[in-house]
Amino acid sequence: MTGTIICPICKGNKFAAKFQASYVYSYSIDANAPGSENEDEFLPFLFDNRKKIDSEEYLECLQCQNRFPCHFNEGTKGVSLTILQKAIRSDHTIDPEFLG
Repeated sequence: MTGTIICPICKGNKFAAKFQASYVYSYSIDANAPGSENEDEFLPFLFDNRKKIDSEEYLECLQCQNRFPCHFNEGTKGVSLTILQKAIRSDHTIDPEFLG
């Protein structure tokens, strides 16, 4: 990605795109094993069902730690510079436009 985004708070130009999510993992209990996917013990990566209950996507300024909401489209390869710039500016806009 070429170009730069600037934090409107501290004027820093180093950001991290972050995706934070909370999940509920379920394990089926049966008569022969701790679960249908776990044969000997409960292992956190061998769950029977996973449900996302909350998520947050944002840009975080690495200098001042301010967060700017930014919706990353799942299933795409990255985010365009235009979307990132609009996420930074949206904090100061009543009705931000994320498309176009």
